Amino acid sequence: MTRYYDHALTLWQYLQLNQPLQKTDALLLLGSSDLRVGERAAELYHQGIAPLIILSGGSGRMTDGLFEQTEAETFAKVVMDAGVPRDAILLENKSTNTGENFRFTQQLLNEKSIQISSVTLVQKPYMERRALATCEQAQVTSPQLDFLDYCSALHPSSEVINLMVGEIPRLQHYPTQGFFAAQNIPQSVEEAYMALHRIGYDEHASI
Repeated sequence: MTRYYDHALTLWQYLQLNQPLQKTDALLLLGSSDLRVGERAAELYHQGIAPLIILSGGSGRMTDGLFEQTEAETFAKVVMDAGVPRDAILLENKSTNTGENFRFTQQLLNEKSIQISSVTLVQKPYMERRALATCEQAQVTSPQLDFLDYCSALHPSSEVINLMVGEIPRLQHYPTQGFFAAQNIPQSVEEAYMALHRIGYDEHASI
């Protein structure tokens, strides 16, 4: 059990970048099933990191049927409940994956004649690296939780580990398809990935 936890922690620490944040023109929340990402965006807004929150997300694979509204509209309620005014929020509610998050958001900004030169991406911790690889001109952040605190009844460790394991082949293969920048994957991360993959880590696995 301890060995598998150590492997999971290796992936967690690799996928999460912990960048120091500078002020930017906007926060771009990439839609997901984790409402804590919205809470993090609201926190950053109140800290003055950016004056605008862009909420991007329609109904993705993990949220189809989970929310009554689109991801963008669901997160709009989260950030407004946290004190963000409606006029500081922009909704993009059609995207279904990370690539569309960026493409449809840019289209929306063009339609509204909004110029943005810098952006802070707000995402789940284990998706920080992939988000930044897709948009290298940005900075990225996520809910500020360690691995065990991040896991919860809604996001059990088995699910989180399974999703982290799935990130590694994406980071390996997507750059060759031109989806985002190539990433250096240390041997320790490769070994942790293979160890968890060998035991068939799936939604039924647990640490």
